[in-house]
Amino acid sequence: MRHARPDSEPYTRSDSRGRSNGAPQRAARAVPVDYTDKNVQTPAPAPKKKKGKTAVIVILSIFIIGFIVGVTMLLITLIRAWNEQKTFDDLSNMVLDTDERNEDGSLRKYDELYNKNPDFFGWLKIEDTKIDYPVMYKPEDPEYYLHRDFYGNYSDSGMLFIDGECPRVSNYYLIYGHHMNNGTMFGELPKYANKDYYQDHKTVFFDTRYENRDYEVVAAFYGKIYEKSEEDEHFCYYKYKDLTSETKFNEYVRNVKANAIYETGITPQFGDELITLSTCNYHTEDGRFVVVARRIKDSEKNTTASSASSKTQ
Repeated sequence: MRHARPDSEPYTRSDSRGRSNGAPQRAARAVPVDYTDKNVQTPAPAPKKKKGKTAVIVILSIFIIGFIVGVTMLLITLIRAWNEQKTFDDLSNMVLDTDERNEDGSLRKYDELYNKNPDFFGWLKIEDTKIDYPVMYKPEDPEYYLHRDFYGNYSDSGMLFIDGECPRVSNYYLIYGHHMNNGTMFGELPKYANKDYYQDHKTVFFDTRYENRDYEVVAAFYGKIYEKSEEDEHFCYYKYKDLTSETKFNEYVRNVKANAIYETGITPQFGDELITLSTCNYHTEDGRFVVVARRIKDSEKNTTASSASSKTQ
């Protein structure tokens, strides 16, 4: 005879229909229910924007824009330079190949230029260089042609012009011109810093409306526009506008020779006629490059320029 287990519940067994057969049942463990739908996919996280790629695009855009602007500016500069050179070529073609004079003694070859613009003073030329231009003189507005062409239109290169404080009839003219990067105007003037260049370009031709004039280079030197407080301590060539005084003339020549880069063997004497050519230079702030030349007298033209002018004060 079987005995019931002490301290235990009656053992029951259920058949397939869930009917108990009287055997005891064990409690089932709780299984966590997964409510996730296996057929639904979780969307992938959105990709993060790449900052590096954006930066590259920005930099590339800036580069392209800068390139386009640069090319455009270059084309504008080239077109302006071409137009300005064409204007000078047209002016040069107005000069007649004749030595005839008008009743007032003026050279007929420059009539058309003077008739078109009474500010026309003369023509400056140095052979085998680009320096071959009209020279203007407008004392009532001295820097008028700083950025204007022969006709008064805006021009990057401007014109060669005489300092307004120089007398119209004088033994001395101070002539200014831009130092253009393409070598036009006085862009080639600083080449006179080389003595070999001077040896090949000793003569400067500067005609007025009344005279054909030849000049010989006396000196080339580096200058500067000084502050007012510094002017008493330095040679300010641009302060000399009228050399009709012998004292002023000799003072100017002495300083020119003292500042010369090399010796030419030429020392002007009072009574000689001089021109000074001045342009910007970049050896220092407000730098200038200057060439001084002495007029060759008609009586000297049959001799060499150096032997005719090798004098000392």
